[in-house]
Amino acid sequence: MTAAVVAASASVVVAVLAFVLNQYGQGRRERRHARLSRLNSQLRELYGPLNAIVDANERIWEALRDSQLPGSVERSPAGQTAGWRRWRDEVLQPTNRQMRDLIFAHADLLVETAVPEPLRDFCAHVASQEIVRAAEAEGIHQDALIQHPGDAYVSYVRSTFLLLKKEQDQLLRRAS
Repeated sequence: MTAAVVAASASVVVAVLAFVLNQYGQGRRERRHARLSRLNSQLRELYGPLNAIVDANERIWEALRDSQLPGSVERSPAGQTAGWRRWRDEVLQPTNRQMRDLIFAHADLLVETAVPEPLRDFCAHVASQEIVRAAEAEGIHQDALIQHPGDAYVSYVRSTFLLLKKEQDQLLRRAS
């Protein structure tokens, strides 16, 4: 009789243990799937496009700097050349607006809980440039109130994109 009780108890313990372990595993899979879904959204809707546009803009900036970028005096509002204004107005500023709009439209996908300083400075710079261009249309030459954050912005976008891609790859490998 005791053997039957022990066997029945062992069966119940094994069944309960299997259930608990299955629930634990299912919870881990669901959390991993939710994290992967968020990462995919962050990369597809914000950091992927942002990284691609930053790379294109940086390539243009490097080519301008290496070939025909006027000195800082010629880029200032009072001394701007027509060539510089064309590059600024037709290439750089439109892509800056695209990046700003991505950041505004997908701020919920930011890695941080608050807008990081490089992104905040970049968006403020784009707005500042809009005022510079509006003033130029009225014949007024003024400096941008807020300068481009430069390497801090580029580094933030690139490093965050790479961080998210690395985490995505790790989650995909674990899921296989």
